[in-house]
Amino acid sequence: MSILCMNGKWNCETVPCQRPSEPGRIPRVWAEEAYKEYTAQFGTSQSFERLNERGGFSADELIMLLFEIIKRLDQSKAKEE
Repeated sequence: MSILCMNGKWNCETVPCQRPSEPGRIPRVWAEEAYKEYTAQFGTSQSFERLNERGGFSADELIMLLFEIIKRLDQSKAKEE
């Protein structure tokens, strides 16, 4: 399966992502961004590597974490205006 990455290239490095029907994979850079938000909310008791050994973020977790980043960016932009 080809995955389009944030840099516009296909077939970048991927990490696990838990899905209801079968395991999936997502670009590592997406998971790294989600992990930054994860550590901001929950601390660093689980390393990025350990998280991926356990199957990665669930799809729901990934959406929630990335959405929180988007909300914060929107709020920051609104304050600048």
